[in-house]
Amino acid sequence: MPKIHLQLYSILREKLPPESKGRAILQLDEGATLTDLFNKLDIKRKMVTSVNGVHETDKSRQLQDGDKVKIFSSISGG
Repeated sequence: MPKIHLQLYSILREKLPPESKGRAILQLDEGATLTDLFNKLDIKRKMVTSVNGVHETDKSRQLQDGDKVKIFSSISGG
């Protein structure tokens, strides 16, 4: 079962306990994808995601043990 390093930004930090400061290590089922991660976190809006420092648009990408996933809100202020 892969463990991923997760970092959430801006309002998404509310998906994790405040003391985590938007960071967590999550254990996922074997073969879990970014879509599975979004479902686990109850994220329904469109987000910007990077895996291991590379922008990722394929939400069906399978996550591997040790992957570093960052999720940003796609909405920015002006």
